[in-house]
Amino acid sequence: MIRITSLGGSGEDSRNCFLLQSDSCNVLLDCGVRREIATVSRVYPNLTAEIVSSLDYVIISHAHEDHTAALPYLYELGYRKNIYASEETIDLIPGYLRKWAEYVEKNNGILPFDKNNIDKLSYKPLKQLDLNIKYGRSGHMIGSLWYLFTMENHRILYTGDTTMDSLLLVTDPYPEADTVIIDSAYAGKVLDQKQQYRALAEYSRRNKGRLLLPAPANGRGIDMFEWLKSQKLNPSAENNILKNTASFFSEKDWIKDISSSEADYTAVTSEIRNSDLPGTYLFGDGMMTTAAAAEYLETVKDNPDSTIIISGHSAAGTLANNLLKEEYRRENNIKCRVVQLTIKVHLDEEDVLKVISQCRAQNVMLFHSQKKNCSALKKKLQNNSINVVCGTEDSLILN
Repeated sequence: MIRITSLGGSGEDSRNCFLLQSDSCNVLLDCGVRREIATVSRVYPNLTAEIVSSLDYVIISHAHEDHTAALPYLYELGYRKNIYASEETIDLIPGYLRKWAEYVEKNNGILPFDKNNIDKLSYKPLKQLDLNIKYGRSGHMIGSLWYLFTMENHRILYTGDTTMDSLLLVTDPYPEADTVIIDSAYAGKVLDQKQQYRALAEYSRRNKGRLLLPAPANGRGIDMFEWLKSQKLNPSAENNILKNTASFFSEKDWIKDISSSEADYTAVTSEIRNSDLPGTYLFGDGMMTTAAAAEYLETVKDNPDSTIIISGHSAAGTLANNLLKEEYRRENNIKCRVVQLTIKVHLDEEDVLKVISQCRAQNVMLFHSQKKNCSALKKKLQNNSINVVCGTEDSLILN
């Protein structure tokens, strides 16, 4: 028998962490946080010392905090074995862990682990993993993978964070599997990626003041920067975007057969950042939690001709999330426009149905979206005689 349990992530939008238990081994897939300042039980996965002591393997899909930042907590609970991931992900993880710890401390949150744990974690590349596993590129960021496990006559696909619509990254075809743990971040929505990019370009062309584009420096921020350059819109970008874009195009194993656009752009200096010069500005901070984000806001908040576009998920309590609320903008006298324009880096509802059909899955665990957003999707799948779970209180049992 195989039991698949969500310790976080299913029926919610983050703290992704999944436990695969079989007669032969126990595997933990990802170990992330909810990117909020809140209680340990809300922010971290439902891990215990007993669960941790039972683990044979920990395997990571990609480096983002909502899939990795609880790894030092895992160490605190007694995990001393290796953590497996792509070599690119292994290189990125420590930076994300430190970023998370610094954010929590800056905001007087709780770290349920010693920060020194970050440097004590042991990583190994997947080629050293002694387990019946296959993997492919998931299209979410450099180093991100989906995994296929063969256990007790079952084929179990964990998609990790994935998209079929990346502008720059390759997504390998998903394999056939009877069971799928699937990214359903945009459940309840169908998004036209081409239309979203066209809308982004129109905002850049027509905006009379400043257009601010906060986005992760790895992934969506690079996509948006390259798109705006390709449209000859001369975007301005912070160093973290420029640095990551330069290294991105050296990763030939992960990207499509394209080159970086040679169109004009502007490198942002501190002087430019703090000025009121109009134009389109990208900075690598999707949730606007850094000092640079606060500086940018100061330059636009009094200008109704300026716009801030939030292009992805923003956790409760972050500046990006607050800015989307009319009440917050009114109370803080923020006059610039704030717009939600989602650039797809996950699967929408139509994508989820397509992947499950292609895989011929009969058992599904939905993750990365709140239960209320998954209700219609869950019903559609159940109407097709598919066994579906969505929530941390449910498990998939495979006999």
